[in-house]
Amino acid sequence: MSAPTAVEDLATYLRQLKDKTGRSYDALAKRLNVGKSTLHRYCSGEGVPPRFTLLEQFAKECQASQAEIIELHQRWVRAQTVPLPEAEFGAQQRVETPLPDSPPPVLRKTRTWWTLAGLTALLLATVLIWRLGQDFSADAETAHHCTERSGVKHVDARQGGHVWTRDFVCANRPDTPLYLDVDSTEKVAVLDTPKSWFVCWRLGRVQGDGGRVWYYTRGDRAEPGKERWEGWGFVGSEHVDATIHPLPNMPQCDT
Repeated sequence: MSAPTAVEDLATYLRQLKDKTGRSYDALAKRLNVGKSTLHRYCSGEGVPPRFTLLEQFAKECQASQAEIIELHQRWVRAQTVPLPEAEFGAQQRVETPLPDSPPPVLRKTRTWWTLAGLTALLLATVLIWRLGQDFSADAETAHHCTERSGVKHVDARQGGHVWTRDFVCANRPDTPLYLDVDSTEKVAVLDTPKSWFVCWRLGRVQGDGGRVWYYTRGDRAEPGKERWEGWGFVGSEHVDATIHPLPNMPQCDT
């Protein structure tokens, strides 16, 4: 059996990242704002995206770690250097048709020089892209980092005055709704700020991105007529900016 090509190697890694989440191609494609067939083509080795940005977003949606994102970038770089089969090129791109006569020696030397120069430029560009990918991945990891805190005091009126002394601060989408329970569609409050604290998690109904993790917190303002809950409710993980759901070390909410 022949060794897999760089394109097949990239596709295999993409499928491994996808399979860890349990999400469908359709759910991921909607999150990435691309067609389902386009995403499936990349994951089956039938094509390679021209820019790494899409795969970076794909990896984050699959909750990939920094090391996995770097590995993905390296495989993408290798796949970028593999020539596509002739059938995938347009007619105007097949311009290297052999000439009837060999070119004169001077022309051959000129072509050789340009070929070497082109390969050198490609190598330098590949190294630069890889370094930028590392820096970008490190920045992305920092942006998706949640801070665990202890010694805090959150009085939970919904649970008879229970005091939460530990929380996790994460970035979240503003104007995020809080629901009465993880299986409910009844809105009880809203998160207005772009960063909030959360105290525990629970599995519930499937969200728009295919996730089922919900976080318990207190909103910034209660929905009209829902003041008796004092803002406490559940937020879908699709609105919380983190690399992994549920958050490591976070306790599960009591059922």
